[in-house]
Amino acid sequence: MRKLAAFLVYVLAFAVIIAMGGLFLGYYISKSEQNVSYVYVGDLNVSGLTREETESLLRSRGWGDRETTPLTVTTFRGVQFQVDPVRSGVATPVESLAEAAYAVGHDADMITNLETAWEVYQHPVDITRIDRPIDIEYLDGLIDDCVARVQSNMGDEDYTVDTDAGTLTFIKGRNQLNFDREDFRNTVITALRFGQSEMYYNRLVNRITPPDFDAIHTALWKEPRDAYYIDNVSYTVADEVVGCTFDVDDARARWDAANPGDTVVIPLEITRPQVTGESLRGQLFHDLLGACLTKFPNSGENRRSNLALCASKIDGYIVNPGEVFSYNEVVGERTEEAGFKPAPAYVDGAEKDEIGGGACQISSTLYAATAFAFLETVERYNHVFKVSYMQRGTDATVTIPAEGKVLDFKFRNNKSYPVKIVAEFNNEESTINVEIWGTLEEWDYMPVEFDNSYNWEHDYDRVIAPAYPDRPGFKIKFNVETWGFEDDFSTGYRTLTHRLVIDSNGNTVEDTVLNPGTPGNYALDTYYQHPE
Repeated sequence: MRKLAAFLVYVLAFAVIIAMGGLFLGYYISKSEQNVSYVYVGDLNVSGLTREETESLLRSRGWGDRETTPLTVTTFRGVQFQVDPVRSGVATPVESLAEAAYAVGHDADMITNLETAWEVYQHPVDITRIDRPIDIEYLDGLIDDCVARVQSNMGDEDYTVDTDAGTLTFIKGRNQLNFDREDFRNTVITALRFGQSEMYYNRLVNRITPPDFDAIHTALWKEPRDAYYIDNVSYTVADEVVGCTFDVDDARARWDAANPGDTVVIPLEITRPQVTGESLRGQLFHDLLGACLTKFPNSGENRRSNLALCASKIDGYIVNPGEVFSYNEVVGERTEEAGFKPAPAYVDGAEKDEIGGGACQISSTLYAATAFAFLETVERYNHVFKVSYMQRGTDATVTIPAEGKVLDFKFRNNKSYPVKIVAEFNNEESTINVEIWGTLEEWDYMPVEFDNSYNWEHDYDRVIAPAYPDRPGFKIKFNVETWGFEDDFSTGYRTLTHRLVIDSNGNTVEDTVLNPGTPGNYALDTYYQHPE
């Protein structure tokens, strides 16, 4: 009995000692400034370290970089976004890791801390594996924005055609890149947990459907065609057609070899026409073919009004190839109802006022301009008396009398292109300037000077810039032979007008008589002396 009692005393004493030791150990663990044993941060054993020592160790091993280095995520079309490891909830600041390591066995009462230390002894703890709340909303927001930018980066067109570069361009997968958002997010979380600074994501949940290359080829195919004139009246231009085709089999092969999101460039076979709409339009009325300027310094208001009206009638008038221009038809009868006024004119061998007086100055200036332009004269008459604004042999009288012979000035456009008349009335300068604009052809003389060389106070000698610097330029000049005569009516002069073409060396390369008569004879212009 005594032995049993003694044994029980020993057992009780031992239990008290054990309990007291456990309490002491629990107290020691709870009050210690060091981590309990078998605590890890990743692969780092931080057992027995203080919080400061733990933080220092972690920083020396690069753990501080994990919280400051974002994860750069790249996906299709090079679209990127960055994830803040700490903001995502995956990474933890170093000081927080040190605090968490120390908290193991130090965040409860002595008994609980003792039990925790015992459990960690049996099963070491990696605090990085302790589940922490991930900020799903933050990550999904980044991913949604990324996907939207990928789709926007794919463009608005199914394909683009650049005929200048000769390319047909697709972006493989446009409107077909479908992501699994959950898989995308989980992949990002895994990369964050492994401390990665970069990752690429290119998994899709669907198959990319190729374009219908046969239909696209049909839509793009064009036979090349030069620009042309739709008709010979308005000379409206139909634009050129650029030829276009591509190899369908090659296009499919390039598409198949590309990855989703890649830009697929397919070469186009482009055939450019020789004649473009721009060049054809540019040929029309591109060149100054002929011009003449006359003056009217002493004309009264009525005559000036008639000059302005006649000039406005012919200004901008287009004469097509082969067409004959009639001054009387275009200007019309000179009547008061048409806006014409009485002014001095030569009528029946005398000078007197007539409705439309002055119309002949416009017709004469036009005639000289057409002669400079090498247009064919169909009908032309000289005045009875020499006019003050032109030299002999270069005027053209017109009239539509109530009785008697109608005198008209007509010319034919003997060119391959239309010509346009430009008539400018300048009241301030007292000038009429008539120009013929058209298209210089290869066989045409390129004028650089027009000279009608009449000898009075308003000489006309116009130098123009060469239309084509690589072609030789020529001076076009009027030269008039004059003979005096006397008949039963009066005395006067007869003239013969030459159009000379003179090269840059001063040599005459062509001499054409402008008023020929029957073959072998000339129809001399006859001018009587003005009556006293």
